[in-house]
Amino acid sequence: MTEYLLDAQQIHDVTMERLRATPEARQAEGKPGGGQPGRVHYSLNRAVIVAAVGALEAFNEDLALTAQALDPQAQRGNDWYHIDGKHGMVQTPSPHNLRKMLWTFFRYDPRPAWHWSVTISDSEVTPGGSTWRFPGAHECTGPDAAAFLKAMVKVRHGFAHQDKARKPKAFPGIVTLTPTGRFAIHSHHATNALSVVLQYAVLTVSGLSAHLSLSGQFRWSIAMTDAGWEELLANTPAGSAVSSGWRYAPAL
Repeated sequence: MTEYLLDAQQIHDVTMERLRATPEARQAEGKPGGGQPGRVHYSLNRAVIVAAVGALEAFNEDLALTAQALDPQAQRGNDWYHIDGKHGMVQTPSPHNLRKMLWTFFRYDPRPAWHWSVTISDSEVTPGGSTWRFPGAHECTGPDAAAFLKAMVKVRHGFAHQDKARKPKAFPGIVTLTPTGRFAIHSHHATNALSVVLQYAVLTVSGLSAHLSLSGQFRWSIAMTDAGWEELLANTPAGSAVSSGWRYAPAL
């Protein structure tokens, strides 16, 4: 996953650098430092989500292929069911397709394991509320966790393919709608996309491993620290699972 998410994280790093530099640049021009960050910033936020959804697709294909080799009972596939390639089952990594693939090959339903912690703004849950982010986390469990992934994939389709038929609806933590009906992606939405892909990876791999009765223990690596996983998993159920059950894991 460190490699899969690299592009999304690098775009996100550039976005946050620009965001931090914008007030100083405005003040240097004799203007107030506040205000909206500009259209380029919104485009970069969308690009983060597009890349994060691509990472989600690649990770799930790799996960299924790896698990298939470890599970003698896993269906090996036929002309109707392909994990990867041109007709792969998760070319669109919607929660429906992810569950379908894992159930087809392993009879595993990952949804009960899904529990995301994300950051939202008051305006996303309160009409007329502030656009400032809540200091605490917003929890997505059960159908809400699947709906979050679905909304994230719709953002990817709406932006990458200009697919109006799959235009996303507002969903706290990943997309808001403007008064004119256009969808808007803010910096915390981009951060949430990265974090949720990691939360998904930790919880789904753990659940599938337990379902298949695989032995061994997950291990935290230096590459995960270098990739900023500590910040993205901090104060999440997935982070707590890592801290309590993985070897060499930091306190998250």
